Amino acid sequence: MTGSGKTGLAVVLCEEALRARVPVLMIDVKGDLPNLLLAFPNLAPGDFQPWIDADGATRDGTTAEKAAADVAQRWREGLASWGLGPKDVAELAATMAPRVITPGTTAGEALHVLSSLETRSRSWDDDEEMAREEISASISLLLRLVERDADPARSREHVVLSLFAERRQRANVPAGLAELLADLARPPVTKVGALDMDEFLPPKERQALAQELNALLASPTFASWRQGASLDVGAWLAPVDGRTPAVIVSVAHLDDGERMLVLGLVLEQVLSWVRSLPGTSDLRALVVFDEVFGFLPPHPANPPSKRPLLALLKQARAFGVGVVLATQNPMDLDYKALSNAGIWCVGRLSTDADRERVVEGLAGSDGGAGGLDAASLSSTLKSLPPRSFFVRDVHAKPPCALLETRWALSWMRGPMTRREISRLVKSRVSVPAPAPAPAPAPVPVPEEVLSTIPPSPDGWRTFHGFAPNIPTADWCYTPHVAVTVVAHVRDNKLGIALNRARTIAAPVGADGRPDMTQAADVDRNNLEAPPAPGARYRPLPDPIFLKKTRDAAERAMREHVYRSLEVWVDFQRDLGLARQDDEAPPAFLARCQAEAQRRAAAEQQAVLARHAPKLARLVERCEQARAAAAQAEAALAAAPGTMGAVLIGVVAGARAGQRLQSQQTKAAARLDKARREWTDADAALREATAVRDAELAALGTLAARAQEGIERRKLAPKKGDVELTEIGVAWAAK
Repeated sequence: MTGSGKTGLAVVLCEEALRARVPVLMIDVKGDLPNLLLAFPNLAPGDFQPWIDADGATRDGTTAEKAAADVAQRWREGLASWGLGPKDVAELAATMAPRVITPGTTAGEALHVLSSLETRSRSWDDDEEMAREEISASISLLLRLVERDADPARSREHVVLSLFAERRQRANVPAGLAELLADLARPPVTKVGALDMDEFLPPKERQALAQELNALLASPTFASWRQGASLDVGAWLAPVDGRTPAVIVSVAHLDDGERMLVLGLVLEQVLSWVRSLPGTSDLRALVVFDEVFGFLPPHPANPPSKRPLLALLKQARAFGVGVVLATQNPMDLDYKALSNAGIWCVGRLSTDADRERVVEGLAGSDGGAGGLDAASLSSTLKSLPPRSFFVRDVHAKPPCALLETRWALSWMRGPMTRREISRLVKSRVSVPAPAPAPAPAPVPVPEEVLSTIPPSPDGWRTFHGFAPNIPTADWCYTPHVAVTVVAHVRDNKLGIALNRARTIAAPVGADGRPDMTQAADVDRNNLEAPPAPGARYRPLPDPIFLKKTRDAAERAMREHVYRSLEVWVDFQRDLGLARQDDEAPPAFLARCQAEAQRRAAAEQQAVLARHAPKLARLVERCEQARAAAAQAEAALAAAPGTMGAVLIGVVAGARAGQRLQSQQTKAAARLDKARREWTDADAALREATAVRDAELAALGTLAARAQEGIERRKLAPKKGDVELTEIGVAWAAK
């Protein structure tokens, strides 16, 4: 579950592997794993300060310098508690060769995703099935980028392009996008299966597909997919000048479909590399996949990433490659994958369903749970503190243990945005110069400018930014896609519900889609300017008027907000209050204290009302007991004493004396009983009064505890809670 420390455990595992000179390949879908590069040998405040959220520090009533000093001190103390220090951090930083690969963007090191098409795979020599899977993954990604059906089993376009690519690779000639376009124009085969080529995929459909692929080839946005590192996992994990590779493939910036296809492609290459290795019992590499939810789902779902992941879990250990998967959702993993996991590190699980699935899997890994019954194991998993894990290792004796994650040598800062990754890579990683993308076919760039506002697509608004204060002859309006998105951020457990509105603009590419690498937040008010007199306009690209292009633009904008928006909220858990955006921290504290006092006053009245009937009964009982004691005491005083009874016995006879003696004894007994009842009633009244007063005193400290209970929590919207409220073409003057 969130907060259990699983990402910290993954980072520590990577650190230990790198310290043991074992190369590590990390797949990152949230932006957390680049934290591994935040290993500061000096642990000095100045190292941390560039990565401190200055706005967050201001909201906390401090400065970035003070926050950096606090983090540096906390990291020093945390490492010292585990017998570690700056020397260990320096050794890790000096011995690892970090590399951050970011497919589809140059924030880190770009990835040439089609390199497996343009370069003949070695798998054709010994594993044709694997070679076909590599081609299939590349073709699926290509079709996904042009909004075509990417299913290898159902898509006719996929079948034809795969046939062309396989034919070229078998002949050891390039099968890049330009070559596939040539084959679509002049098919090198006449039949596909039992049907003629023109019957299976008619010329008109081939021409439409070729036009879309050519627009993709000519698009500046697509250039980032066709440059950078080749898909060669063996080269990625080879030592660099004696240092151990730490390769992070970050796909947090991609949308769900692109992320799935890119990782399917990468994992196929990992599997191909693993199968090319000789067998060994030593660990030669570690593959770590954080947040594997959705990439390894139960049957019948079969995304591109599932097949290579299952094969790696079954086979990689025989070749010396370890696989580590991390998830918050054990219910959503394929049971075949769970059964192949020999080592489990399970953090706190809050839901019964997740605990039942994990307990079932643990018991099934070797037929037992190491002597623990299901109820005890479930209770243990429910109560684990953060950074503590129940470890189940089928190879160890005893098989079960409790583990506490050590303090990470790297600063666990949290998810990093694409811009932060770019800054991190520039400051800490030597990125090789990207290989230039193959020159695309010449595409004429329209130089035409218009003197009237081009009409926006159906359903889109038209916005104008403020024009620069220069002569109109020196500039013209260029089109951007602008959206206003409202993210509904909720935490039902905390009783927090906030709305965050963001307006984002991104320039329109030649393919009609927004260039999300240049997306930026803008002030909504700045889009209400009137068009400048005599303004000129660049024409809108034709694809923007297609519904699928507009739908893709909306998805990309929503995805950008979903991936990048983080909301820090101050809240008082006991009172269920959250600080508003325009509320200063002292004002929020005062509001919490006022609410605490109000509730305390109400609770005091409730306590008084709740205890009043009992106290009234005890007071009445005490009064009755006191009156009874007084009455018994008077009766005893009126009875003849012992000597009087003796004298009466002498005068009136022994029987009369005995009768009087008995009366005197009974009166004394009644007095003793009445006094005991009075004492008991008084003690009960005092005890009940003390209980009431203690409750009232506890309520009196509620306002003081209001300040102590204020916490800070980072919230993010769920994907379904990101609502696009307006979209349009924003004309920016340049």
